[in-house]
Amino acid sequence: MIRSLSRGLDIIAIFNRRDSASASEISKELKMPRSTVYRILETLIEKKFIYQHDSDRRFRLTQKIRSLSDGYTDEDHMANISRGFLQRFTKKHAWPASLTTINGIDIVVRENTDQQSPFASEQFTIGYRMSILETASGLCILSYMPAKRRNLILKTLAHTNSVFKKIVSKPKALETKFIKIVKQGFAVKNRARRFDDQIAISVPIITPEDSVRGALTVRYSKSAIALDQAVEEFVPSLKKASQGIASRINLHINRQKTLNNIKA
Repeated sequence: MIRSLSRGLDIIAIFNRRDSASASEISKELKMPRSTVYRILETLIEKKFIYQHDSDRRFRLTQKIRSLSDGYTDEDHMANISRGFLQRFTKKHAWPASLTTINGIDIVVRENTDQQSPFASEQFTIGYRMSILETASGLCILSYMPAKRRNLILKTLAHTNSVFKKIVSKPKALETKFIKIVKQGFAVKNRARRFDDQIAISVPIITPEDSVRGALTVRYSKSAIALDQAVEEFVPSLKKASQGIASRINLHINRQKTLNNIKA
């Protein structure tokens, strides 16, 4: 480990948690010699990531710090949050679980436990794309999405594939399906496979402002567990994980709002 780099990142982490800090506060919190703190702060000032305000001589972040996270999306953040929740699910139930989000008219796998599950007959890579209407997670997210956005996605799908056009041409049947999913709190999709059909059960990730951010899904063998038993066993765990992820997302949003208000 490069010690100076590690210390510099620790100092930046302190600024991410607060509006400003003095060298003595940083030294005390990190148990780092003040002379070392000053050398790192001078480097960060030279690189224009922080500045020292004339009025109180305290150090603060500059706008340039945002360039360090330009490639880091909300989906990346959610994937990082979800990793521990998914791992705990698979440790408890053994079956693979995944986090998916919508991108355009596709469902994208953002995180999963396929490598940790002994029962993952298929292993999907991060970034794997699937059709919204052919997945439990896609149907789940669509069901909780505002109708205007959902209709736009369905209209776009109808222009891409004749099969999708046929499905979308029956809006009442689709609407009935969406209402049922919301009422029961999860979506189910049978996935026909050559040797053993798979069942996917998905629950939405909904933040406090009622915005659906993605879905958590478990995949299991249809011959191994009856659907009623799977719902009873898996859905409470999926919902608990979903609520935990949503809570963490909300904390992040509120923290960012607070920091933006302070900097403004």
